[in-house]
Amino acid sequence: MAAPAKLTPEQIEALEPCYLGPTWQRGPLGNFLEPERTIGWQIIFWCEQYLNGLDGGRWTFTPEQERFLLWWYAVDEHGEFVYRTGVLQRLKGWGKDPLAAVMCLVEFVGPCQFSHFDEDGNPVGKANPRSWVQIAAVSRDQTKNTMTLFPSLMSDRLIETYGIKAGAEIIRAHRGRCRIEAVTSNYRSLEGGRSSFVILNETHHWVRGNNGDKMYETIDGNATKMN
Repeated sequence: MAAPAKLTPEQIEALEPCYLGPTWQRGPLGNFLEPERTIGWQIIFWCEQYLNGLDGGRWTFTPEQERFLLWWYAVDEHGEFVYRTGVLQRLKGWGKDPLAAVMCLVEFVGPCQFSHFDEDGNPVGKANPRSWVQIAAVSRDQTKNTMTLFPSLMSDRLIETYGIKAGAEIIRAHRGRCRIEAVTSNYRSLEGGRSSFVILNETHHWVRGNNGDKMYETIDGNATKMN
């Protein structure tokens, strides 16, 4: 058996992972860094109380998913969110759609907005009373990857507490004041909407040929009006 060839320094450098964003940042002692202020911990606890896991038990996050949420919901000293947009790019099978579905439910009826700082200086979250969550893709089949996860994620406690009425393409809560919906590349029908949170699915398919570029511009304009 031949001995394995040694890698050159250039090859070793090329194999080094590239980390973008704060999720994988480490401190001097090698520990993962966490934001100073975040409503992420409250959201994680809320999910564990109200959402089902895909295996039938309670929902639990992986350590990497927890760090992503902590940074996503980080706030500054004034209670303003540090991040307004983000990208989650992982290999197939990592669990991007389940995490996206969970975040949609958080933004739908969970404590997703900053309310105030408690007596210890920790940020406290509150629900959006008129949330409008959208799962956007250039084809209906691509939105199904996320939409079909909601029935299994929503516990009886969640449904009863928030008065959720689930449909195939629209889910409503609080007598219709809050909703989740799937939207596709008919960008004209999206004009003027006041979405509070949007998942952009499979964006590498958003091209001029299917009006994906115009769809993005419309969604970006709608979301900007709400911030």
